[in-house]
Amino acid sequence: MQDNEVIRLQIPGLPEFIGIARHAVDAVSEQMRLPRDSRMAVKLAVGEACNNAVLHANDGQRRVVVVACRAFPGALEIEVTNQGNGFHPGAGTPMPRAEDLSEHGRGMPLMELMMDSVEYLSVDGNTTVRMRKNFVVPA
Repeated sequence: MQDNEVIRLQIPGLPEFIGIARHAVDAVSEQMRLPRDSRMAVKLAVGEACNNAVLHANDGQRRVVVVACRAFPGALEIEVTNQGNGFHPGAGTPMPRAEDLSEHGRGMPLMELMMDSVEYLSVDGNTTVRMRKNFVVPA
């Protein structure tokens, strides 16, 4: 994968397709030669972002989730976008600590922990989670 090239995957907004997105992003991160611990962190964060997209965009209509990967020198950027209302975290809202949450609601703190940066964007009724993982390619 060359710098600034984008790989996009569109999956149905159903839980059974989240694993496909996780595996696809893992394949991209492997090709980019991310270290194993970084690959595992990316895979977990993508799974959480996709899970949130599926859960919060499910309004009874058939929706899709788009996962896009972009390579940068020393970084992988992933965007997970859902159609529909989705989840819109408030600006300036502090992120709850994972240990303070029940079984549900840990996705955002986990993404923040696993990735070097996480942004939440809302445009035209769609919600995008943009995550970035920095890395050093082993020699």
